[in-house]
Amino acid sequence: MARIPSGRVMTYGQIAALCGQPRAARIVGGVAHFGDPSLPWQRVVNKQGGLASGYPGGRSGHKQVLEAEGVEVSNDYLVVVDDLIWWPALADASSHNLPPRKLVVIVGETASGKSDLALKLAQEFGGEIICADSWTVRREADIGTAKPTAAAQATVPHHLLDVVGPDEDFTAAVFKRLAVQAIEDISNRGKLPIMVGGTGLYVDSVIYDYGFLPSGDRTAREELNKLTNQDLLSKITNLGITLGNVDTRNKRRLIRLIETNGAQPTKQKLRTNTLIIGLKAERTALEKRITDRADDMLAAGLEGEVHGLAEHYGWDCEALKGVGYAQWRDYFLGTASLAETRQKIIKANLDLAKRQRTWFKRNKCIQWFSTPVKLSEVVAMVTTFLDS
Repeated sequence: MARIPSGRVMTYGQIAALCGQPRAARIVGGVAHFGDPSLPWQRVVNKQGGLASGYPGGRSGHKQVLEAEGVEVSNDYLVVVDDLIWWPALADASSHNLPPRKLVVIVGETASGKSDLALKLAQEFGGEIICADSWTVRREADIGTAKPTAAAQATVPHHLLDVVGPDEDFTAAVFKRLAVQAIEDISNRGKLPIMVGGTGLYVDSVIYDYGFLPSGDRTAREELNKLTNQDLLSKITNLGITLGNVDTRNKRRLIRLIETNGAQPTKQKLRTNTLIIGLKAERTALEKRITDRADDMLAAGLEGEVHGLAEHYGWDCEALKGVGYAQWRDYFLGTASLAETRQKIIKANLDLAKRQRTWFKRNKCIQWFSTPVKLSEVVAMVTTFLDS
């Protein structure tokens, strides 16, 4: 409060969020003008920019003090919040040992309805969405990644979509850094951050504060990338490195294991002020959703999207290693039919769902909901969490 500069404002919601209670804006507003008179309460307004009738002298008195600081106030006793808003730098917030911001996380298998639920909760609670997906971070890969539609993005702000190009490197460590920044930014504006996605490593890197190991040498990585998965596995064995839970089909994971000599990132306890919601779909229903979504993607032009990426970037680009993309290579080589490619895509998504199910099942902190979800039950849980 004391650091709000003259000529700038904060909202009640911002202050509440900085205290770890984003839904307590009304409480802040109720005490704002009865607090320490030495604090610049005149620089606090509601989220629409409205002045306070409870200010000494009423809204007219509030208007007079703000105008003396050079702030333009309308005849309706409103200021333009977007032009005047101020929030502490991230370093300021952390230096005051404030608790972690409230964070809602939604996880589950692919096609389980995570994005739809996140959108509804964001609308219900005034939230913004952080996408924790290792494929939707890539530009030009839209249809095959089931990226949120333009309509969804226009309804609720989405973060960490289209961050890098189809052929650029992107790591979990970079995701964590950007996601933490997004959480702070969203919270500082009095909004609720909602992180949603099925990439378990991305999610866990944030909620368990992973300490990642340094990046490997790029030249050495390029040499390792020339090897087959079997060659990499042999090298791992010869080096005496334990595979652990590493997916042996994931070339990048094998290379990273060699680069770090088997060392793993450090992991902390679950961050406080975090609610993790998991969606659990019945297997037969999930298979149908995955099949229907594959058909919708084909109808929406997935073949053309893949062809364009392959023509422009080549089949070795990162985007074409993803589920829904890698399965097209034989088709374009003329060795597989469209029907066979469709089945490959469906199977790859079912395999992905199984891996996601295995990953999230280990986390005992997840609050599970069977699909189709009863929205009222989830809203009740989030409300209790935010009010706690």
